[in-house]
Amino acid sequence: MANQFKYQTEWTREYQKSNWAMPVYPVIADLQFSAGLSIGDTVKRRYRNNPIFSNDLSSDGTYSPQNYSEAEETFQIAKQKEASVRIVKPEVLHHDLNVTRSYGKQLSNAIYNTIDGDVLNAARAGAGATISDGDLGGTSGNGITLSIANIAELPLIAIEKFRGSNVVYDLNKRFGKLAYEDYDGLMTWIMPPQVATMIDRYLMARGTPLGDQVVVNGYKGVFGSFSCFVNNNLPWTTRLALSVNPTDGDTMTIKGVTFRFKSATAANGDIQIGATAADTADNVVTALNALTTNVTSVYDAWVDGTDTVSEGGFTIDKSRALHGISATDGTTYVDILMKGAGKVTVSSSFTSGSNGFTAALQIVHSLFIIGKNVSLAVRQDPEIYENPVSGKIARDYVMWTVYDMKVFRDQARAIIDLLINCSATSFATFTNVHA
Repeated sequence: MANQFKYQTEWTREYQKSNWAMPVYPVIADLQFSAGLSIGDTVKRRYRNNPIFSNDLSSDGTYSPQNYSEAEETFQIAKQKEASVRIVKPEVLHHDLNVTRSYGKQLSNAIYNTIDGDVLNAARAGAGATISDGDLGGTSGNGITLSIANIAELPLIAIEKFRGSNVVYDLNKRFGKLAYEDYDGLMTWIMPPQVATMIDRYLMARGTPLGDQVVVNGYKGVFGSFSCFVNNNLPWTTRLALSVNPTDGDTMTIKGVTFRFKSATAANGDIQIGATAADTADNVVTALNALTTNVTSVYDAWVDGTDTVSEGGFTIDKSRALHGISATDGTTYVDILMKGAGKVTVSSSFTSGSNGFTAALQIVHSLFIIGKNVSLAVRQDPEIYENPVSGKIARDYVMWTVYDMKVFRDQARAIIDLLINCSATSFATFTNVHA
C-alpha cells in the first residue's frame, strides 16, 4: 500500500494586488469651480467676443472707438457616478481578510478612473489644435504611425503650435510627488504605453536615458521639454464605413463583442438591416448608444449575465466590456468613441469591400496639455456611503460622486490632440478590467 500524507492548506493574509490605471487629471484639471456647487448648478465664464486692433491716430487727435462685446460659455454639473458592492455579514464573519477595506479601494479606483477618462475625453473634444499624419507630410486627420524616425518630431510640432497660439507655458516647471501641487503652466504629454515604448526605443538607439521616474500618476520623466505621463484611460475613436447596405449575416466586432446585421432581429447583438445603408447606420448608432435596451431594430440588452465576454481574465457582461462607448451618425459612416479605454481592437466581416473599419482612423488620442486647462467641478469628492439592507444582515457600500467639466475657449488653445494610429497588430491592446 502506498504512503498517504495529509497536507495543510494555507491561505494568504491579503488579497491579490490590483493594477488600476493611475489617474492624471489632478495635474491637468483646474478645480477652482468645485466649491459651493450642487447637481444641476451651472458654471459660467465670460469671454471677449471680438478682437481689438490698433488704428492710426490722426494729427488732430481723432480716434476710432471699436465696438466691444462679451459672451459667455457654460456647463452644468450633471455627472453622477456610483460603484457599489453588497457585503453579507454571515459570509465574512469568519473571514481573516479585511473585506470592507479591500472593496473600498476597488470602488474608489473605479470612480477615480471614470473621472479620469471623462476629463481626458473632454480635453480631446475641446482641443484647439491637432497633430495628425498631415503634420508629417501624410493625410490630414489620419492617425500617425509611430516610428523611431518620427517620435522626436511630435513634441517639437506641439511646441510650435503652442508658440503660434501665444500659449503661456513654463519650461522650468517640473512634476512633483503631490497630486495637487500647483501645475499651472506645466508642459505635459499624456501618452499610452505604446508611445512611451517608442520613446524608450528612440533613446536606447542613442544611448541617452530618459530618467524613468515613475512615482505617482504614471509620471515617466521629461522628453522634448514635456513632462510625460503614461496613461491607459485615453480616449479611442474609429470610423465604421457603411456606404453599402450590409448583407444578412455580416458582422462587426468591437472589443470582443460581436454584432450581427440581420434582416430581422432575433437575438441579442442583432442590428436590423434598414431599407438603405443610411437607415442601417441609424440602427448601429442606436445599438451602441443604448447597450442595455432592446428596441424594434436593435437587440442588445446585455445585462442579465447570460451574454458575456472574457476580458482581463474575468467574465463580464458585454455591456460592461463596452463601457464608455458612444456613436455618431455620419449617414455613410458611423464614428465611434470609447472613453477611458486606450486601444480597442475591432474587426468586421462584410460582404461589400466598401464597408468596414477605416484603419487610418483607428486612433488613440494622446494629448499635449499645458497644466490646469480643463475646468473640473467636483461637487462631491468620491466618498463611501454605508447603507444597511432592509431584512438582511448585510450592508451596501456605495462609492459615489457628483462632477462635470468643460474646456473653455481660452483653455482650448493650450490643448493639442495627438492622433496615434493604433490599427496595427503590433500596437498592443491592454485592458483596464481589474479586480
